[in-house]
Amino acid sequence: MYKKYMDEELVDLLKQGKDKAFDELYFRYRDLLVRFVCVRMKSIPIAEEIVQEVFTTIWERRKVLVIQKKFSAYVYTSVRYVTLDYIKAHTITDQYIKEVLDSNTLTVNSNNTMESIFHDELQQAVDKATSLLPKKAKEVFVMSRFKQYTNKEIAEELNISMETVKYHISYSLKFMRSYLGEFN
Repeated sequence: MYKKYMDEELVDLLKQGKDKAFDELYFRYRDLLVRFVCVRMKSIPIAEEIVQEVFTTIWERRKVLVIQKKFSAYVYTSVRYVTLDYIKAHTITDQYIKEVLDSNTLTVNSNNTMESIFHDELQQAVDKATSLLPKKAKEVFVMSRFKQYTNKEIAEELNISMETVKYHISYSLKFMRSYLGEFN
């Protein structure tokens, strides 16, 4: 019904609370935006999460939404900013997780008691988070991060696709970020 409408007309209908107009905008841009984010994030689940967040915000703010130019420019800009916020929010946690998981490069200075305590607490938290992962995700994550297997080696050993390996690693890292949020 709304396929023939221009974006700006759909936005006006959206402001009036027409959920079908929202649906049309969502389906018109969803796949394009997921690809756009995926190029930067290298993860389809994360890209989908970011796009979903942007459209959720659009829906929640539909009555006060101000779009000065085209909807396409607005939504791409929104997705770009949410992506940058996501990267910024997860960079510190990712660095700590990498330090703990990469025991070859981690050097704890025994003279620095606070750093040692922090490292021990983080290691315990990583171990606990790993134990809480679903069985297959845990298996893939341990092979990837603790045993240093490549994605191809994991796929071959577990007889699963590379995409499945990537999915489990992405899921596990997202879970770790959430679980280890206090270390941010």
